Amino acid sequence: MKKVSIIMPNYNHAPFLRERLNSIFAQDYANKEVILLDDASTDESRTILNEYAVRPEVKHVILNDANSGNTFIQWEKGLSLATGDYIWIAESDDVADSRLVSRLVGVLEQSDAMIAFAHSEWIDEVGTIIPRNYDKQWSEDFVMDGVPFIKKYLLGYSHICNASAVLFRRSALGGVNMEQVKQYTASGDRLFWIALALQGKVAYVADSLSCFRQHTNKVSGGAEYEGRNIIQDYAIYTHVAPRLSMSRCEQRMVCGYHWHAIHRPSVSVNGREKAMSVWSAEPLFGRFSWWMYMLCRLKSKMRF
Repeated sequence: MKKVSIIMPNYNHAPFLRERLNSIFAQDYANKEVILLDDASTDESRTILNEYAVRPEVKHVILNDANSGNTFIQWEKGLSLATGDYIWIAESDDVADSRLVSRLVGVLEQSDAMIAFAHSEWIDEVGTIIPRNYDKQWSEDFVMDGVPFIKKYLLGYSHICNASAVLFRRSALGGVNMEQVKQYTASGDRLFWIALALQGKVAYVADSLSCFRQHTNKVSGGAEYEGRNIIQDYAIYTHVAPRLSMSRCEQRMVCGYHWHAIHRPSVSVNGREKAMSVWSAEPLFGRFSWWMYMLCRLKSKMRF
């Protein structure tokens, strides 16, 4: 049985921490090591982490004296300590089904994929499921080559939106430039998944095995309000797209999605202006691409 390294980075998620840790230690996969990281939390997180530090699966507990200000610095620290064949970055405010690791290990073994991820339910602060609509393709398992997956599912809306739902091969980390990932404080996870997917296949499991928590203390909320994630998405797009031989239609879908994202009510006026000034350099960015994007979404969207 191959080893799985479970990395749990935390910052001020004490209200969710025990539930998260219990779901990690309840995994039905036996060969695992746990790495607990705290980025100088100011709540009760450290007390809770020390309660769980005595568990035999816990190999490292790293408590920062000063906040790093960058989620991906914590990721890098955990990755440097991991010794498993597979890695799970279990964000500290989410919750997992006890079968998540075993199911995704099985899929990685059978498909020879670099990444496997499961469907995620979105939950609120108290754990109530937030109803959402999903496109038909997410109702069935699939395996795809990495390049078409990137073009269709990672450059527009990032369909690997929940790191806690992903398992990947540690051997693929050689193809990831963490120095570059750390530069994108709001969108580094997008670049991280792209770098992994460029090395092979991506597998998806339609079962809901992770709960992705939405709450007021999420870092991503501030990044969206300020438009920082959309600006960084453009830098990632211009960096990656030349390597993918994208058609004009594929480029329009990406540009159309980001036109749509910029005009969400959750983006401030100032953030919208900054993001528009960056994306307007893309020749296919504009209202027509947004219409094309929305037409494709209407055709494919249904509840399951």
